[in-house]
Amino acid sequence: MDREKLYSLHATCARGFEPYLCRELAALGIAEASECGGGAQFRASFEQAMKVCLWSRMANKVEILLGDCYAVNDEAIYELGRKIDLSPWFSPDKTFCVHAHSSDPKFKNALFLSLKVKDGVVDNMRDVWGRRCSIDTERPDIVLNLTVVQRRARLYIELQGEGLSMRGYRRRQLAAPIRETLAASMIAASGWDGSTPFCDPMCGSGTLAIEAAMIATQTAPGIQRHFGFEKLPFFGDVESQWQAMRREARELARIGRKNFAGEIVARDIDAQALDIAQNNAQTAGLDSCIRFVAGSVLDYRANGVCVVTNPPYGERISVSGMELPEFYFQLGRHLRTFSDSSLTVISSAELLKKNMHMRPALRISTFNGPLACEVASYELGKKNRNGTAEH
Repeated sequence: MDREKLYSLHATCARGFEPYLCRELAALGIAEASECGGGAQFRASFEQAMKVCLWSRMANKVEILLGDCYAVNDEAIYELGRKIDLSPWFSPDKTFCVHAHSSDPKFKNALFLSLKVKDGVVDNMRDVWGRRCSIDTERPDIVLNLTVVQRRARLYIELQGEGLSMRGYRRRQLAAPIRETLAASMIAASGWDGSTPFCDPMCGSGTLAIEAAMIATQTAPGIQRHFGFEKLPFFGDVESQWQAMRREARELARIGRKNFAGEIVARDIDAQALDIAQNNAQTAGLDSCIRFVAGSVLDYRANGVCVVTNPPYGERISVSGMELPEFYFQLGRHLRTFSDSSLTVISSAELLKKNMHMRPALRISTFNGPLACEVASYELGKKNRNGTAEH
């Protein structure tokens, strides 16, 4: 494998957070990353791509472009699969599957597109090897993604395996957890850098607090998991570099956890939620960095704290005996009493706009799973670097 070759890559993220992903990629040594809908495009070596998989907190997946074409008809889609260079990415003993997505009105049937490009890839394999790889839609070794936008078809190979939100620490969860990559994106939008106290006063499964602890201790989000690129035929050529990268990440995390002197609080009124959050933090190896506190958000008092939280919304109709609009009104009224602090919250845009009675400094329209929602940040009083969080 040519270690100096630069590949065209695409990383996806929560919609609305593309600028934050580009900044993160720049911090990881990616020279030029450009925003695209729901992600970023960039060029990088394979070693850099592995580093992005290991260290990106906001990316959901990372994929390399295998080929593209102007899709004038179905046959062009087939030929795209037929003509890609298989040798670096496939071997006859590997299994694979194809996913497809199209926003082009000419190509509305995603299943048909996936079958069409799969037929091209399979015929390509027969030409090269005289046989084909097996299809496995459950646990494939290799995942191909076809996208069609404005007649431009692009075929990618995924590098991450399971989505990058699967950090490996969330063994237990409540009914409506926030995805880890979205939680990290919210923290990035909040501007928190570890120098002030952090609190999630409605912590649920503990995701936001754990992600904050990972940031504060320089713990790589992918340190506990494996990746799809480890199954690629040429992985042996880069395995020594990968293992060195992992060792370096483990040492950074060890030092970061040893030297951690910050304050991260996870609070919830639900005893079961706190138990789950603590167990997840233990799995992440970060329970010593987080203080778990039982109690209602409406009893929480703080000064000089960064509050980032995911309160109930969507199908929930009441909290603590209050209808959701009343709960959000009380929440906003309570948090407005804080000083030298900030609040970043994810919820429905309507609940925030009509009931919080605060002017946001930042608003990002996004999705939490299938739910359309908004991330909003508010300044709570005059900032003070020497604030303390009270419980």
